[in-house]
Amino acid sequence: MNSSIQTSRRRFLAQSSLAAAAAAPAAAQSRFRDGVPLRIGCLNVHNYSHLIGLWGPLMNPREDKKEIALTGMRITHCWDIESEKSAEFAKMYRCQPVRNFDDMLGKVDGIISGGYFMHPWSHLLHQPYLEAGLPNLINRPFSNSLVKARKMIETAKKHNATILCPSAYEYTDATARARAWVAGKKIQCYSATNSFDDYPTHGIHGMYMIHRVITEAGNPVVSVAFRSKSWHEPPGVMTYEHRDHSGDPFFGALHQIKGAWGTLQIHTPDEYGGKQFEIQPGAGFPFNQTEAWAPTIWVFERMARYHEMPETFASLWEKTRVFMAGWKSVLDGGKAVRLDEVPEDWEGPVELPARPGDPAVGLFKKMFG
Repeated sequence: MNSSIQTSRRRFLAQSSLAAAAAAPAAAQSRFRDGVPLRIGCLNVHNYSHLIGLWGPLMNPREDKKEIALTGMRITHCWDIESEKSAEFAKMYRCQPVRNFDDMLGKVDGIISGGYFMHPWSHLLHQPYLEAGLPNLINRPFSNSLVKARKMIETAKKHNATILCPSAYEYTDATARARAWVAGKKIQCYSATNSFDDYPTHGIHGMYMIHRVITEAGNPVVSVAFRSKSWHEPPGVMTYEHRDHSGDPFFGALHQIKGAWGTLQIHTPDEYGGKQFEIQPGAGFPFNQTEAWAPTIWVFERMARYHEMPETFASLWEKTRVFMAGWKSVLDGGKAVRLDEVPEDWEGPVELPARPGDPAVGLFKKMFG
């Protein structure tokens, strides 16, 4: 498609969406509350994606698998960089595949990205939907550079769009209880564990959990040190240097191990031996859905319906800085890297060595360069 024509088309659809929202916000809110499902468009639905087997059934249940809808949302459109995969997903979940990633503009109430391979290009894939003021779920990680992350945040702010970039660990009961317990306490140190196969896809889980519990309680990260045989093989250890409410330093360790979920043990002056929190995946229906996978989608739906982000843009920016500092550290042999030492234009690796031969990265490079 001619780029100038495509840009004009996007602008028209984005402006139409914004105009409709501005003209009748009360009607839109009432329509959602009437029980009419939100129309959801999905990006990157198949290849190494949460949508194909974890999030899709929560919105569009498959009768042959005896699933039931656990949200007030329905997937109506989908796109994948491999068109045959998009068609397969569409048949499975009874939705409409689209040819171009921005073809869902004007047809959906929100966007969910399900995969990991797209994170170096999320700033391009989500741009039209952010410009349309839509709620966007961008599966972890947010980006592989701070320049790209800043662009998405600034676009969202300008067009009154909302963003959720989650790890399932952030929205578990264990994390919620840890957040409530740690509020107002002085932390001496902590230790955490995380299931790991490579840093950007699963090593990030524990980092996001720590951010939600420790950092958001007023204990910002100063530096990150990441020692590992490699960034795509366990085991590894990440050490975080924090400053507490009083400006005093303390440290925490995240152990990147194989075949585990997540734990967090927090030590305070009044808690001898530390307070332990453990993420449980749930066993049997409905707990195999509601303990780990559904909460993230519920959080997104709440954000979409009430236009309230579960974390601020500043928080999203900060955890992206921590993520990028971890990248720099492990690539530099494990030395501590301060967050302010990460150049905004520096980019983390794109390919995933743990998945050799996968075509997605090559296809994205061909599309976007």
